[in-house]
Amino acid sequence: MIGKAALAFAMMAAGVAAPLPLTEDDIPDRRYTIVADIAVSARKATLFSKDPTRADIDRKLRERAAKLGADAVILVRYGSTGVGVTSWGVLECRGRAVRFD
Repeated sequence: MIGKAALAFAMMAAGVAAPLPLTEDDIPDRRYTIVADIAVSARKATLFSKDPTRADIDRKLRERAAKLGADAVILVRYGSTGVGVTSWGVLECRGRAVRFD
């Protein structure tokens, strides 16, 4: 079974529009230039709002990377959902935005 990141990379190589790939791993078989290390968070507005999900944080990570002109985000690390100082729940994520050579 092919993973989501591998599928996105294959689609990109074939010239097919695909969401910006995210992977928790490095990409040792492709040369790339580091654009930036990025961090995003998703917050729960009220006690009764739904908890932020990985899908929420992935969307924000893709948006931030795309604004920087990146082709992918590698070395993605997710935090755990917890209560923040200014919110009832927060999920944080970090990754490295890269542009393929």
